[in-house]
Amino acid sequence: MPGLTVTEMEHWKNRIAKRIDKKIDALTATDPGFFERVNYQARQKALESLGLANLQQELDALEKQEATIERRKKLVEREMAAKVRGVAVEEIEDNYYYGGHNSEVDKAVDKRKALHEEELLAQTDLGRQILQFRAEKDDLLDTVWLATSPKQIKDLWSKVAELLGDETTQLQRDAMAIAPLADE
Repeated sequence: MPGLTVTEMEHWKNRIAKRIDKKIDALTATDPGFFERVNYQARQKALESLGLANLQQELDALEKQEATIERRKKLVEREMAAKVRGVAVEEIEDNYYYGGHNSEVDKAVDKRKALHEEELLAQTDLGRQILQFRAEKDDLLDTVWLATSPKQIKDLWSKVAELLGDETTQLQRDAMAIAPLADE
């Protein structure tokens, strides 16, 4: 029997990834606010480590002032429209405009936040489990290929990992232990 086609391997990668996602969902269901807390803490650490915490506080204060001014401005605009139309203010639609942040800063913070999120996840049992499952999911295509590869490729993979000081995932170790298919 020949090995799996690329399409079949992709299918199995997707199926296994879906099972891992379900497991991560089940784990996080035990602590519904877990990711929100980690996300908040990681952002705070990202801002601190980039030296942006004080500037972010100042920006937050300015945005509060700006929001107050914007609300007042919209109220005055609504009052003016109501006067012109001769209707009550409540009958005028209230449309708010929210501007965006500097995308360059947002990208830098998001990248740094991801690093701090991993650090924070690594500090708890639940987080370490999630990181392990994410690592397995990220490496699924390699794992599927390893499971269906000849011994030479499996040996090479092990030697490259050893050379680079990389650790193979548990699924990859299991995949490398699967005997290659014999050609018929």
